[in-house]
Amino acid sequence: MKLASLLTRFGEIRIGAALEHRERIVLVDLKRAYTAYLSVVEGETRAVALSDARISQDMRLFLEGGERSMAAARQALRYTAERLERAGEEQSLQDTGFLHDEKVVKFLPPVPRPGKVISVGANYRKHLEEFNDKTGGKAFSNIAAQLGKANYPPAFSILPSTLVGHDADVIYPSYTKQFDYEAELAFVIGKRCKNVPPENYLDVVAGFTIFNDLSMRDLQAEEMKRGLLLMGKNLDTTNSVGPYLVTKDEIPDPMSLQISCWVNGDRRQHASTSDMVFNIAQIVSYYSRMTLEPGDMFTTGSPSGVGITSATPELHLLKPGDVVEVGIERLGRLKNKIVPEAIAR
Repeated sequence: MKLASLLTRFGEIRIGAALEHRERIVLVDLKRAYTAYLSVVEGETRAVALSDARISQDMRLFLEGGERSMAAARQALRYTAERLERAGEEQSLQDTGFLHDEKVVKFLPPVPRPGKVISVGANYRKHLEEFNDKTGGKAFSNIAAQLGKANYPPAFSILPSTLVGHDADVIYPSYTKQFDYEAELAFVIGKRCKNVPPENYLDVVAGFTIFNDLSMRDLQAEEMKRGLLLMGKNLDTTNSVGPYLVTKDEIPDPMSLQISCWVNGDRRQHASTSDMVFNIAQIVSYYSRMTLEPGDMFTTGSPSGVGITSATPELHLLKPGDVVEVGIERLGRLKNKIVPEAIAR
């Protein structure tokens, strides 16, 4: 399933799931669809209570429901697909809020406010190599050399309040002159866990999504001289994620996905997740030394091709008006426009 947190045209926050219908994607309101299904098989009185228990509008609580919530969501999709096959039902479903149009809703981050966002850094071999080159990334060469020697996946924290969703405006921070893109695969924890063996990592992962770790390179470089990193990765709106949380059953091998980034249609990054230094199993196993909870998110590092390491960083770094897209095989595309703070929406 492809799950999304949506702000609808009615001003409600809902969990929707993508459903292909007549060669286009419609978004099924899972709670409304499941309540309608239960009304048929259980009666209206029990339907509301059961639906409330199984499908929350908070993605963290939905994931906490585990297989019970996932099974209810799948049933809601089947029920809606069956109704869409009947003549005249599509308009009725739209009018009653069962269906939402991708072009009308506002995509929120799939998990709007995760408890933790842990971002693994310097995790692609060629990305480490480009920082060691004496080009635009020379300010990071010593740091990259140290990170390349790490025997565990080094990471920093991303603040949940900085997350924005697909098609949201990203504010160009006035505090930086080096605003950069970083295409990343992210995964979301689906159950409370601790000390997970590497071979069991998929047992605790709910699914995968797309992340753009937008970075203030000048701030980042200054902070990392002292061994810490916060503002260089955590100004307002500088972490975009989505559109969907794609459940793990749709991703046969997360370590062999194609990942790309485009700026104004020009492809800047392209790689396979197989180039990661530390794979997802190792990341889960190491960081589950602390308790992980449903909705916690991990980003897994970015491939080579970032703006700061190009031969002409002044031309490749982001500026207001740029449109950045990150695409990952089987997950879709995440798109955001860079805007000056005065016109941010």
